Amino acid sequence: MEKRCISVSALSSGSHVLHFADGSTYEADLVIGADGIKSVIREFVTGRPTSLVYSNSVAYRSVVSPEALKGVKTDMMRPLCWIGKDKHIISFPVQANQKINLVLFSTNSTVPIGSIDVPIPWAMPTSQEELLHEFSGAAWGEDASLILKEMKNPSKWYLHFLHPPLSSYIRQRVVLVGDAAHAMLPHLGSGVGQGFEDVYALCSLLGDARARQCYLDDALRAYDSIRVVRANMVQKMSIVTGDIYERRGPTGGTNAQVREQLRDMYHPIWHHDLKGEVKRTVAHVYGARGVLESVDLCL
Repeated sequence: MEKRCISVSALSSGSHVLHFADGSTYEADLVIGADGIKSVIREFVTGRPTSLVYSNSVAYRSVVSPEALKGVKTDMMRPLCWIGKDKHIISFPVQANQKINLVLFSTNSTVPIGSIDVPIPWAMPTSQEELLHEFSGAAWGEDASLILKEMKNPSKWYLHFLHPPLSSYIRQRVVLVGDAAHAMLPHLGSGVGQGFEDVYALCSLLGDARARQCYLDDALRAYDSIRVVRANMVQKMSIVTGDIYERRGPTGGTNAQVREQLRDMYHPIWHHDLKGEVKRTVAHVYGARGVLESVDLCL
């Protein structure tokens, strides 16, 4: 069964009604908006049209076999990044090293972010001629040139993100997770990971044995208190990382400056104590002793 939500409305009871394109409705005590970068639920949470903007960057994507790149001298069986002015190339093996995923980024840094509107669709097939033309102005070296020549049928993606970031992921008993909450650029490869963190935190709060409907508001506020700061930080770091890759970093674009700016960039993402943070948050909502107090606040 396919359903497309087109709006959310609130009831005086505290419940919410989901309105669908086919005219049907559904009443819920809690609405979780996991409807992606073009989220409909987001507009209820913010109370206004959201600022989803074009980043002035496009990504050309293709998947090729390792055999097609046998002339490349660089070891393609590990993640790699070629950097250049306003452009960079990412490659990494997928499908148990049976394929190489190639993503080539190109940015127009001469205009402000949000000043260009891109009509839908934001992803489409494109020609190899366009790709070669886009990357013809820089000396990428023999290996990168061979990679470009093997991208026979690339796709082109206009990269959008949420700008400015949201100050809250909740309103009443409606909560956002994933791209609906913090759509970000892909330069740290951490957008999906932040969605997983959202769900882990929310499920821990709502799935606790002590959870009751009367605690929903407290649980959602607790979720908001930890996830907004964390995910928005990663979103900001993703922007900065893309700038560094394309020699627009805050402290310069020489090789040495790029290397220094990228040092420990992933540390706060990979080494964050999510379990500890969520455990403390759950204890704050339901009580550190692991049992409800003798007075049941739901009564």
